[in-house]
Amino acid sequence: MQRAIRTAVFVVACVGAATAPRTTHTQSTSCLVSTLNGPVQGVDIGDSCVFTGIPYAAPPLGQLRWKPPQPASSWSVLNANVQSNCPSIRFPGPVLTGNEDCLKLNVWVRDPLPTVPAPVIVWLHTGAFFGGSANLAFHNPQRLVLETGAIVVMPNYRHGPFGFLAHSALTAEDPLHPASGNYGLMDQRAALEWVRDNIAQFGGDPQNVTLAGTSAGGESVGLQMVSPASAGLFHRAIVQSGAVTVRWPDRAEAEAQGAALAAALGCTGSDVLGCMRSKTREQVMLALSQGTQQVSAQPGTVYWLPIVDGLEIPDQPRYLFESGGFNRVPTIVGTNRDEGWGSFVTRSFPAGPDPMQYETWVVDEFGPDAARMLTMYPPPSAPSAAEQLARLVGDVQFVCEARRLARLIERTKAPTYVYSYDYVIDSLAPDHVIHGVEANILFRNDYTTPAFTANHPLDASDSALHSAMAGYWTRFAKTGNPNGDDDNILRWPAFKHPAGDGRGSDKHLVLDSVVREGMRLRELQCDFLEPFFFRSILAGVPASTP
Repeated sequence: MQRAIRTAVFVVACVGAATAPRTTHTQSTSCLVSTLNGPVQGVDIGDSCVFTGIPYAAPPLGQLRWKPPQPASSWSVLNANVQSNCPSIRFPGPVLTGNEDCLKLNVWVRDPLPTVPAPVIVWLHTGAFFGGSANLAFHNPQRLVLETGAIVVMPNYRHGPFGFLAHSALTAEDPLHPASGNYGLMDQRAALEWVRDNIAQFGGDPQNVTLAGTSAGGESVGLQMVSPASAGLFHRAIVQSGAVTVRWPDRAEAEAQGAALAAALGCTGSDVLGCMRSKTREQVMLALSQGTQQVSAQPGTVYWLPIVDGLEIPDQPRYLFESGGFNRVPTIVGTNRDEGWGSFVTRSFPAGPDPMQYETWVVDEFGPDAARMLTMYPPPSAPSAAEQLARLVGDVQFVCEARRLARLIERTKAPTYVYSYDYVIDSLAPDHVIHGVEANILFRNDYTTPAFTANHPLDASDSALHSAMAGYWTRFAKTGNPNGDDDNILRWPAFKHPAGDGRGSDKHLVLDSVVREGMRLRELQCDFLEPFFFRSILAGVPASTP
């Protein structure tokens, strides 16, 4: 049977690099900033400056393809007004977009520049590790920057086969770096190093950097938390809908997939790396059938994911969080109420699964654990099979892994705050809160197709929730605590789970039309799932795969 749910990667993962709208396009000396590589001239958009396409590393071309990012060259004056995107496949099609000269970042800051060092948010884009960019219109931070005074930096990073290809020859190529794959994670770290070295010139505080993202961006945040080389480059973390504590591919598995790509490219001789580096962007991207959210997964499709390589990611992230081997910083962790709905179900079962299809899928996905899973998530009547499937996916992939992550961070005494995003917009998904919708509210951007199923201009209720979220997020970025001195704002309780009775308080914030306090999110289901260590449901192999 086709493992259909495998297709539904992330609802906003592969919509292409939509360009954010701008109100004006005049340059101003107020948007001229010096960096270590040379001056950059941004674009004046009224009350703020935007700098797009600042190189933070050398173009990873030719012999630098599939190597750690290298320092960028210097320039005389850089006109920072050009958007760039890393190679992606846009579906249906497939249509190739972007190019390899993409290790560039965008900076959004108020104009005039802050005179008191401002908190910095580095936002890692969504895209399921095969698409997306720093230029997605629905993540445009202009309004957040204007309203709060925070500085937002959005870097591109390599993804797909350019960002996460491992191969035994690559692993052996550099004795000083005996690992391969994870180039996208190294790019993210290089962007953080650029922020450390340059953000003060934009009015930012290099000692007050928050690393944040949703979906693959949120998972990237969690992976940077367990990457030893990233220690000290960020001081707070926000993990939105990112299942970092699932089981990730190991080196042997990743190198086998890399060998399959090399073979598909006809590169099997003694100079396998020279052969692979000689291939075009198109040849590399299309050599293997890449799994996507847009069409049902077929046998032989591949997914390019971060790798437990023993160096950048020393061990399974869950083990590192369990042992305390991670960069301990104040952290926000959260999920959306109906993460499993939308593309996770409807793209896989357009007519909705019937009870037999549902049960077959559970057996296929969970193998030896299927019987136990069916006791907690039994086959429902036909009209409810889709809801049950969505709830199972949401719990296994997102909600309960978020609770696990929050508990593991909190027990090290690092301040931890948990949220559940429960705000329904019926025009997007009637009576459901699907994956990825919270970022538009955070940044106060309208919902537009094709990123979403319908156009929805933000209304007064949406804007009110935006104001609450923007306040919590930027106060956290400034102080490590989302709460302030305003008695009119509901206090976000710190997440606490005392050892002993197994229940604790587990308080969290519910982000809805009325923001409120919640407690013990999906406790019965998450207690049941606590002993399991599954793969991602969305990553090409059954969740029960060792």
